[in-house]
Amino acid sequence: MAPLSELPVYPRLPLDIASSAGCELVLQDGRVVLDLYGGHCVNSLGASAPELGAAIAQQWNSVSFLSNLFEHQPRADFLTAFGALLPPGEWQAFLSNSGSEANENALKVALAATGRQRVIAFEGAFHGRTAAASAISDVALQPFPTAPLEVTRVAWGDLAACRAAADSSLAAIFLEPIQSMAGVRTPPAGFLEGLCDICDKVGAALCFDEVQTASGRTGTPLAATTYGVTPDIFTTAKGAAGGLPIGVTVISSALARDLPAGLLGSTFGGGPTVLAAATAVARAVASENFQAQVRASGEALAAAARRGPVREVRGAGLLLGLVMEEGLSAAELRSALLERGVLVGTSCDPSVARLFPALTLTVHQAQRFGDAMASL
Repeated sequence: MAPLSELPVYPRLPLDIASSAGCELVLQDGRVVLDLYGGHCVNSLGASAPELGAAIAQQWNSVSFLSNLFEHQPRADFLTAFGALLPPGEWQAFLSNSGSEANENALKVALAATGRQRVIAFEGAFHGRTAAASAISDVALQPFPTAPLEVTRVAWGDLAACRAAADSSLAAIFLEPIQSMAGVRTPPAGFLEGLCDICDKVGAALCFDEVQTASGRTGTPLAATTYGVTPDIFTTAKGAAGGLPIGVTVISSALARDLPAGLLGSTFGGGPTVLAAATAVARAVASENFQAQVRASGEALAAAARRGPVREVRGAGLLLGLVMEEGLSAAELRSALLERGVLVGTSCDPSVARLFPALTLTVHQAQRFGDAMASL
């Protein structure tokens, strides 16, 4: 019998990693790599964060898992800790396992609450690989032959096109407040406020995909907080549990009031061990000076990036996009930096590299990145 092999869908980097801690990867040969990739926004408190390890071990040795048939203390603790990060208002949450699931659930809620079937989504968007999430994503290869909902796609930042497309058939406008995969594209001034106004006028739900931008990544608890616009629904995942799989769909109580029973469900979502980790993350993000430190490190990282062949730095906090000078690609930058002991990410825009390190990145580590950039 032939040995089992993995489907080769991931182009993997040539790093033989022995261990990791904080913002550093230790290779088998002893070299240390500064990790500005952070598990793709997952290692929010850093790799092997001791407070997460302790919370996970304690919960696993107490009550490792329970069905959603039962109440448990980790769920109550998470709702309290995570609720402290939310904008003013009344909210309800549903817990799942990934960003795709969280976005699927947000779409289910928006369609059920409005009784409509059409969604406005944006060029450059990425919301996941499941059926509805991929339907509102702007990807070259759609994995499903038909979409489970009607999608009107408009250009990023085009408020006039959104107004023209909005009528009584619209269930939701769905977007990332910062389009990460597209090259860390930030919203034009007044864009998010305009979308909120459009939704209010036609009775649609404004939905923010904060899978990457929540949990303090932009220097405030949510990108919604950073930009001062509160959606009707938002989602998060990635770093919300610091390295364990989670999806969170947060819905305004007014929108959730008449949802049919049984619309949403999950076997593993909201399990006690994952929520113990997620509670530790939420408490860390809410702690004194945490977000100020993210903003300071983000400013230092942006300044360090400008020491290299970068013509523009986009983003907020510790989600940054580096637009390369003409003639240099993000992939070339990544290769050159790996030779200097620094790991960065790329994006769907070949000219834009991405930085999304652990939120515990220090100013000193940002300066290490600057030294590597200056040597290019």
